[in-house]
Amino acid sequence: MYLNFDTVEAFAVKRNPQMSFPFLKENGELLSIAQNLGFIIEPRAVELYRDFYDNAYTLIRCYPQYYRFILPMVLDLEAAGMAGEQGRKITNFVRQKDLLSFDTSDVRRLEAIFTLQRTTPLVESERAIYLSILERIEHLIANPSWYTKFHKPLFYDLTHIIFYLTDFGRTDLPLAGDPAPSLMNIGLLALLDNDADLLSEVCLCLGYLRLPIPDYWDKFLTAYWEGIKVSFKGTVASALNPTIDEYHLYLVCNGYMAAQNRRAFQDSFKSQTPSFYVPPCPPSCLAQLSDYAHQAHFHPRQSDKALNVLVSNFKEDEYAHWQNSLSSHSE
Repeated sequence: MYLNFDTVEAFAVKRNPQMSFPFLKENGELLSIAQNLGFIIEPRAVELYRDFYDNAYTLIRCYPQYYRFILPMVLDLEAAGMAGEQGRKITNFVRQKDLLSFDTSDVRRLEAIFTLQRTTPLVESERAIYLSILERIEHLIANPSWYTKFHKPLFYDLTHIIFYLTDFGRTDLPLAGDPAPSLMNIGLLALLDNDADLLSEVCLCLGYLRLPIPDYWDKFLTAYWEGIKVSFKGTVASALNPTIDEYHLYLVCNGYMAAQNRRAFQDSFKSQTPSFYVPPCPPSCLAQLSDYAHQAHFHPRQSDKALNVLVSNFKEDEYAHWQNSLSSHSE
């Protein structure tokens, strides 16, 4: 699979100034998807990152707090054919400055460890951190009921943990516990909330674990992906304002399509600056159910009225989506 030049140019050149944080965020995602899903980036597209690559060491010395964005991008560019030794140089800098110790999140530390070992084996202190993280992750996935209450940061933590621990599907999960029940709970909530971004990540995890993806989930994501719109009007809101610009949804949905061996990243931007959006939609099934549960809990005397409002507001297609979602969870 080839990642077309238009796509690379849009993110590498058009949407945000190089060296800016939105540039790092967006292109880190794009290059990671390309590297881990087997896309080939043609040399002239790789060269669009030449200025970033040549200045990456200076950039990380100035902004060491962004090492988890800068180093993976450099390594992905080298894997795509960029000539140079910046990856090894920056890896040595990260270790010399012990930047891993400045991260307090297990998920961020795991990401950093995954990145560091791409160039050289882990040192003893990094290995010790890795093993202690694995112990805590075992506890994290031990109770699928924790993933029945909507908690997006926790949900994304689990998907990213699986990304790194399986090396994006290249290795088996080094855990005794089974994350599948937790992933299925997250997927169901994402589906009921019409959250294609989160559901795409869940389905990628299922694929990396060599587990089946429910047919209804796949159909939902395909329809959602087809509904993403591209606009060339005005300026890009940037990665810092996802309520306006759905760049991450665009990337991860296309990534899911590529993982299913379907066409992906086929849009032609014609050297313009694209932004991405989905048409407005009514409140999701989950939002309506949550509102009813809230009313019933805090205003029990009015629970019958709240239930009548819920039922009357549910349209036929929403009810069908609810039923299909619940059925798919037990597949």
